[in-house]
Amino acid sequence: MAPASEQEMQKELDKFKGMQEGLQKDYEARMGLIAQQQETELVKQEFDSIEEDAVVYKLVGPVMVKQNVDDAKANVAKRLEYISGELDRSNKIIAEKEKELGDKQKQMIKMQQEMQPSA
Repeated sequence: MAPASEQEMQKELDKFKGMQEGLQKDYEARMGLIAQQQETELVKQEFDSIEEDAVVYKLVGPVMVKQNVDDAKANVAKRLEYISGELDRSNKIIAEKEKELGDKQKQMIKMQQEMQPSA
């Protein structure tokens, strides 16, 4: 196999940078999910400490609407379940992309070594 040319190396470097940018966006999305999870956990803790006859309101557009406590608790539990699922999915995607990025990096190092004149 012929050594890689500078043009091929640049093309691979551009792919690598694109992969890094995609991974960065995935990290940011995961951070958003973690923030949502923490927020929702706080809401759940609040619900766990309120009395059964407490009045709970839900913001619907610009209006506060009275909501049944049990319904509100169920909604929070479903939201936590959904966020956990999304976090799992996000973690799998990130792990996959990190592996691809590592493989690409190894490939580029090999190409770079092949381009070096042998002494």
